[in-house]
Amino acid sequence: MKTLNRAAIIVRPKEPYIKWAASKEEDDCSLAEGLRNRTAVYLVPEDPSGREETPPLKDYFEEIFEYELEAWDTDEAGWPAPRTLEMFLEWFDVVGKSIVVDLGEGPIWVEDF
Repeated sequence: MKTLNRAAIIVRPKEPYIKWAASKEEDDCSLAEGLRNRTAVYLVPEDPSGREETPPLKDYFEEIFEYELEAWDTDEAGWPAPRTLEMFLEWFDVVGKSIVVDLGEGPIWVEDF
């Protein structure tokens, strides 16, 4: 068992994101409804100050927001703007965790996107 030098930000879509995704579906918005059960986990560096359980969300929300939007629609022209931290918190449930433990065996493979 290995503890990673990362914190985790767990993101679950809320109603505004699901409605936005459904608006992108021409024929059938049932795919967007399936997002209610979707959870994404983002690994981020530990809080450099060591004072917080996880690093400040303000440092990462823009990148996470864009990744979540791009997962549904790659046309940035259709993304909401401006994207603020307040909007991010309206669109997603967010939980930060300070301990990330790797229970798997073998190396962690890294893919660049």
